[in-house]
Amino acid sequence: GMNYRSCSGEMNRTARFYHAGATDDVATAHDWLDGRFPGVAKGMIGVSLGGNMLLKYLGERREELEIRLRGAAAISPPFDLAMGSDNIIQSSARRYLPGFLRSLRAKVRAKEPMLNGQIDVPRTLAAATMRGFDEACTAPLHGFADADDYYARCSARRYLPGVRTPTLLLRAEDDPLIPASDIPHDLIALNPALTCGITAQGGHVGWIEGRFFAHRRWAERQAARFLAACLMPEH
Repeated sequence: GMNYRSCSGEMNRTARFYHAGATDDVATAHDWLDGRFPGVAKGMIGVSLGGNMLLKYLGERREELEIRLRGAAAISPPFDLAMGSDNIIQSSARRYLPGFLRSLRAKVRAKEPMLNGQIDVPRTLAAATMRGFDEACTAPLHGFADADDYYARCSARRYLPGVRTPTLLLRAEDDPLIPASDIPHDLIALNPALTCGITAQGGHVGWIEGRFFAHRRWAERQAARFLAACLMPEH
């Protein structure tokens, strides 16, 4: 699997963090895999924000990936980053916000010697919302004009019409982090490469089945089954 920059348990050595549209990192990993395992059929799974990144990658490199990638699955992907960012302060999801921001602030402090004035560190550390953090840090550090520019250019919904790789989309309507209203049913219905599974329950990357301590995860099984079908040898 591929971890985001700064999310592997070891801080990465450049000023860059991760963000929802950093598909150049996905491309680098994909190129390495193709070089290491040439001729082997491949599929990809993206989870949560990684699902957004995967869908963006599939849509912006559609002709190339139609050949290089046999299937993909996105589990609990946000489709509209602005809606997700705003939802986290307008719903029950706000209880997760302090933890998210605490983690991000710690990374900014650890990276401060590398930043060289690229962002306003005091403003970033004072951010009280995800939008505020993205405005102060994510956008300027990664070449976006502001948070709205970042959200508009990196949201998965913008890239769904271009996806050519068979792709499974899994979302739960009770996801506490992403509003169900961000699911672009019209765009999904118009693209035959997309297979959408929307459940009433499941939470965010949840879908837990079975007894406590002996549970299974429904979404992971569905993604594995979908990719297994996509990766079957062609006759």
